[in-house]
Amino acid sequence: MPVTIPTEVEIDGSTYYQIDIKLPLRTYSIKKRYSDFEQLVDTLCHELGINHKDFPYALPGKRINWLNKYNVIEERKRGLTEFLNAMIDDRSLQNEREFINFLQLPKNFKFQDRPQVTNENWHELYRKTKTELFDLSTTYGSNLIKLKEQIRKSIQPSITDLITSSSIEDKTESQRRRDMISQLQSKIDEMLIQPQQSNVKAFSRVLGGGGNVKETEETLPLNNKELLQHQVQIHQTQDQELEQLRKIIARQRQIGETISAEVEEQNAMLDQFNEEVEQTTDKIKQARRRTRKIL
Repeated sequence: MPVTIPTEVEIDGSTYYQIDIKLPLRTYSIKKRYSDFEQLVDTLCHELGINHKDFPYALPGKRINWLNKYNVIEERKRGLTEFLNAMIDDRSLQNEREFINFLQLPKNFKFQDRPQVTNENWHELYRKTKTELFDLSTTYGSNLIKLKEQIRKSIQPSITDLITSSSIEDKTESQRRRDMISQLQSKIDEMLIQPQQSNVKAFSRVLGGGGNVKETEETLPLNNKELLQHQVQIHQTQDQELEQLRKIIARQRQIGETISAEVEEQNAMLDQFNEEVEQTTDKIKQARRRTRKIL
């Protein structure tokens, strides 16, 4: 459901942004002030029990200098559009009642969940998840924080669904699917480790490495000792984030193995039940034959 902010209107000296919302069967517009967006974030933070700094999506910043009001408004329109579409794409926030009310959607409206994974569409959804992962790698490159956030929001939920639906009666196909998921998870590990290796190269001034490496504005003022401490802190933070992601992946794998074991137990029970049904059927047939002889 794409959202755009094509224009703004001035009402009683205040700027209202026109938000165009496209639904499957119709398109409608609402008008909101910048303060309405701030109130939305305040309410969501209160409901979720988090600080404003922990809210995953930032509103465009306020400007003290309004001499060039046109540029400020254009910048806000772009920033607010990105904010709304990011909220819509976030499965953990998209159906919050405050957000639904903000967009003036029907009370019973819910954003569509991920498609249900079945035996028939399993490979199609796997290919789609793999393509999305490749697109993330291309889009965010070495931006580890943004990359990890997008993997958590869009890729890991899909992998969980694929794991849940990977156990089927065909044990060979079931194992093949688990191997495919393991390859996907290995690719995620590789993507998150590569930026870490790039950061090591970026600090060659401290480590004595060669090459024409460009430093950032953040590292240029630092001396070697401070730069080394900065590097160590970044590595520690990344190690913690990777460890958390490793635990999530390990947990998902454990869930998949548990589901597989339960399916095998249920299959064994069904086999036993079928045998008992066949035995009972045979006994009934024998009883009928004896009955006919008596009659």
